[in-house]
Amino acid sequence: MIDSDYDVSDDGTSRKRPTSNGGAAIIDSSGLQYRNRSIVETTAPVVPAAVPVGGVPTSGNGGWPGDGTEIVAGRRRALARRRLLFGLLHFFKVLILSIIVILLLVAVGIPVSDNGVPAAGDYTKMKFDWKNDPRSYLSPMNSSFGNYNVLLDAHLHTTYSDGVLSPQQALEYSIANGYNAVIVTDHQTVAGALAAKAYADEHLQGKITVITGMEYTCCRIHMNLIGINETIEVSPPSPSDDQLKAVIAKVHDMGGMVIVNHIPWSNTTLLPWDTARLPNHPTRDQLLDWGVDGFEVVNQNTFDLRTYQFVQAHSNRLVALTGSDMHYPGSSYAWTTINAPSMTASAILNEIRNRRTSFLLDASGTRPIQDPPYSKGYQRYAPWGLVGDYFYGYADRSRGQYSFQGTFCQNEVVDIHNTMIGWFFLWLLISIIVLEILYWGFRWLLLTLIARPVGRWWHARRD
Repeated sequence: MIDSDYDVSDDGTSRKRPTSNGGAAIIDSSGLQYRNRSIVETTAPVVPAAVPVGGVPTSGNGGWPGDGTEIVAGRRRALARRRLLFGLLHFFKVLILSIIVILLLVAVGIPVSDNGVPAAGDYTKMKFDWKNDPRSYLSPMNSSFGNYNVLLDAHLHTTYSDGVLSPQQALEYSIANGYNAVIVTDHQTVAGALAAKAYADEHLQGKITVITGMEYTCCRIHMNLIGINETIEVSPPSPSDDQLKAVIAKVHDMGGMVIVNHIPWSNTTLLPWDTARLPNHPTRDQLLDWGVDGFEVVNQNTFDLRTYQFVQAHSNRLVALTGSDMHYPGSSYAWTTINAPSMTASAILNEIRNRRTSFLLDASGTRPIQDPPYSKGYQRYAPWGLVGDYFYGYADRSRGQYSFQGTFCQNEVVDIHNTMIGWFFLWLLISIIVLEILYWGFRWLLLTLIARPVGRWWHARRD
């Protein structure tokens, strides 16, 4: 390329042509900026650059030899490499940060889900201000039963074990659903029954009668021990036949009775073990031989026809009772009917002991029912709990039936869904790639459509 800023005289000397910018910076078409250097007059002859035939440049970069095109192309290649490296580093940084965030969510969310989230409902302020009368539309199962004055719930729980209602609330709930007698049977303790009885004797005389008891809970059987005022120790989680016989004998020595609870629930098959919920549950015949006093033939809305027929076949030795097994307030389905000479606990227990009972059954349940408001503590910690629940979805953790003695009745089984986890990380990778494309595309559009036009306008305005 022949520099047009110099004139060559006839004698071979060169002289710089005057310029208007005084050596100011020049910006070439490649966008590179350089200073226009002044060259002093010299007598050295100027050798014009050789131009190949046809005017084709001989530079390997497509420009004229020595005109700086090689430098521009090298800088562009270096800039492209830097941009590519920056993009890759940015992508891997986002990927690693995403994995770190996920691991932190797992580390915090799962423990909170296991132990830290308060109950969703705030049951402390619930009121039960209605009154159902089941006798107005139901008849006893035994049509020849005759008159009755007691509607008994023989199985319910309070906050003294795993129920959500206090003893006072449990009694108010029972009255609202048509009961005038209850047997409070918290797991492993008579404390809830004693508290309920004390409240009823002071505040609810003439409205409801409380019979004390507890639910003996282990990995072989659940039994209501009724008519006792002292807690019987429950141990071990899987007692032997002789240990169960000893419990039954002790209750009888204390003047109480033993009622076997919800056999269908106890014998329900649990997966993945493919065994009964309560393994090695004694048979009805065994329990009859061991001296139990009766069976729960309706639990919640499950009518145990097989056990009912067994009781009917041994009606001279066994009594049939019903229980709501209330842990959470909801519909009531069954009421044990008794015709007692008085509404005292001893009079009702005497009728049970003499096996003079029947029951009302409404499989659809009572209305109304109500849900408690969400607790503030749940709303505060639920997001973490829900995060833990989400990640729990990538594995099945089966612990089995709780023994109420600090253990479980089955061995824990954890099945990790490796394929699902693989797909999670693949979708995470795809999501990051898509977001990166959107980010850089939006950035390019912002520069092209807004930043550069505004820059050109601003410089033109200043000039």
